[in-house]
Amino acid sequence: MTQISRRDFTRTAVAAGASTALSRSRILGANGRVRMGIIGSGDRGQAVWKLFLQQADTQAVAVCDVYDLSRNQGAQLANVNGGSVKTMGDYRQMLDMKDIDAVLIGTPDHWHALPTIQACEAGKDVYCEKPLSLFVREGRAMVNAARKHNRVVQTGSQQRSAPHYQEAVQFMQEGKLGAVNKITVGYTRNANPGFKPVEGLTKEQPAGLDWDMWLGPAPKVPYDPFRFMYNFRWFWDYSGGQMTNWGAHNLDIARWFLKAQGPRAVAAFGGRYAIKD
Repeated sequence: MTQISRRDFTRTAVAAGASTALSRSRILGANGRVRMGIIGSGDRGQAVWKLFLQQADTQAVAVCDVYDLSRNQGAQLANVNGGSVKTMGDYRQMLDMKDIDAVLIGTPDHWHALPTIQACEAGKDVYCEKPLSLFVREGRAMVNAARKHNRVVQTGSQQRSAPHYQEAVQFMQEGKLGAVNKITVGYTRNANPGFKPVEGLTKEQPAGLDWDMWLGPAPKVPYDPFRFMYNFRWFWDYSGGQMTNWGAHNLDIARWFLKAQGPRAVAAFGGRYAIKD
């Protein structure tokens, strides 16, 4: 695959911009079911894929992943009821398919923006895992593409659909807590970033992995098991760490409570306490 530079990526993203209202003009196939494909069928992608497949109005059509192991696992999930899905390693092949109404994007964070924009251009609706994007400019281009092409695009902030969160938000917004001056968000998880690769991975690149495609718009580097699968979150080229992993959820809840559109200012502090970036 031809390497995609961040500059080319941004140019492509911005070119997709425009603005019309987002609506649900078309999401159902001829049989009344949403015909879906998944782009990025790793651990998180498969978890969300399972939930879609449990819906009676969802029909699995295709599975795309740059790693054949993950691709095959996603296909097996879709085929448990005797169905048969197409598989591929390049998501652009999926976007060319006329029998797909919507796509689930479960890729690493650095691969969220471009497939979403191109899916909108191809007339597909999108469910994209959080974070929506790594950069504000990319996120704005995604919104513009959805509006220009009149697509339904949802990001994976599933807490918004949880009854206990909704009840808490209603309780606070009805003034039952009185004046709220401060919300503190915290998250604790016993994880050791970078100390070992995901179980089963070795220093050798897996035979069924298209590493260049996995890198996509990120800088070109040799295969490294410490960067692959869950560990991509510890590298700025692909993620914002646990801030974009869990912070995207918990900060969104605080914003929801306050009816805030976005922060007025941002400050950060910390250090390299585990590994070198």
